[in-house]
Amino acid sequence: MKFKNIYSLGIFSIFLLLSSCSNSSKIKGEWIRSDYKKTLKITDEKVIFDNITEREYAIDKNTLKVVVYGIADNYQFEFKGDTLVLTKGKLVQKFIPKDKVGSDEGQIKVLLQPQVEKMFEKKIASINLEKEHWGDLKKRITLQKLPSIPDDEWVYLAKIVFEDNSTPSASIFVRVGRDKAGVLQPSWGEILESSTRRYLINGMGIPAEKVELKSTGGNAFEATVTTDDGSTLPVLLDPNIGVLPKQDDTSISTYFQYSLQKKYGKELIKKVDLKKEGVDYKGIVTLSDETQVMTTYSKARGINFTELDQKTKEMLGQGMVENELGVQLEFQESEVVKDLLKITFQTTSKEKLVAYVDVMRGWYPENTPISLSTATRYRIQKKVGTTNKVGSVILAQRSKARYEGTVDYASGHVQKIIVEHTGSGFSWRIATEQDKYIQ
Repeated sequence: MKFKNIYSLGIFSIFLLLSSCSNSSKIKGEWIRSDYKKTLKITDEKVIFDNITEREYAIDKNTLKVVVYGIADNYQFEFKGDTLVLTKGKLVQKFIPKDKVGSDEGQIKVLLQPQVEKMFEKKIASINLEKEHWGDLKKRITLQKLPSIPDDEWVYLAKIVFEDNSTPSASIFVRVGRDKAGVLQPSWGEILESSTRRYLINGMGIPAEKVELKSTGGNAFEATVTTDDGSTLPVLLDPNIGVLPKQDDTSISTYFQYSLQKKYGKELIKKVDLKKEGVDYKGIVTLSDETQVMTTYSKARGINFTELDQKTKEMLGQGMVENELGVQLEFQESEVVKDLLKITFQTTSKEKLVAYVDVMRGWYPENTPISLSTATRYRIQKKVGTTNKVGSVILAQRSKARYEGTVDYASGHVQKIIVEHTGSGFSWRIATEQDKYIQ
């Protein structure tokens, strides 16, 4: 019996020795961290981090002991397929063999994704890289500051598609270098055609498919916008000022038709017809029910409606609130309060919303938990887009202007939020520890 035990123990010891030798042999080589930001090289004698820092090491079973000034810094390691997993406390790092690393383009996409997502505050669905010599690419894109790059250097134009279908795609210029460790380091910036297109879509409601820019000197450009129906719209662009329509009857009318549809809804604004009279443009905005609204546009005062009756104000007010919140509302009643129109709505989910409306300047919800909850819910939904469904917003009033509450998502996630009513507007944000949130 003793002989069997000694024999079994001997076999087990040999297995451990073989396992240790196997791990010691397998861990040697050149590795790149899965996010492509770090390198690791393990030789017979040294561990080399990022091709710079050399350390002695020892292996004891599944522990990599890295010696730093005579003191061992221990990493637990294991292999999952070809991947080396190093664990030190809560830090877990995954490394893949250098000879199995994908193409430069694959690494660039991995490196770009978190940076671009942070910049745009949106999750990315895909990144498509187009490789081209800078001398060729610079002829068809516009950057606010032209970099000093040799014409024969390879660079990239990347198209970014977001998970949220309501977020327009973006195009970015990418230049790639390497650090001392040989790790790829992309630098990037959005091209002006892309930022202009996204502004036209998000800010002006113009369904821009393509934007072509022609410099007119300084920071100013003439832009030709091709819309989703194939028509073109000429506009003037100054990155320091914004987008302005070209000063002719057709351009002004088309520009403000899109602008008013963005504000009040595409279904409500049927047609805009403005003509130059002196220094201003005057004409008619036709609504979906054929109501005609007398309208004036001037550079100094912008666009303005005149001679509105209460029914037309109700239509425009409802369109404004629906369009901003992205929700269909049922009109219930209205009354005039000073120079504002107080309108009571109900959503298809039977939520109540009371809004104070000035059809030119904007609107805000009534300062009550019910109206603010409804308005906040749909404003949050519009921000997060189609990737996460907002279930409900529950608010408790803590002062005249401040509310605290929670937003529940269909995913099961719950966020604590702060909502503030300024008297002529409202805002929301995620609660922090500094808010001393009342449970």
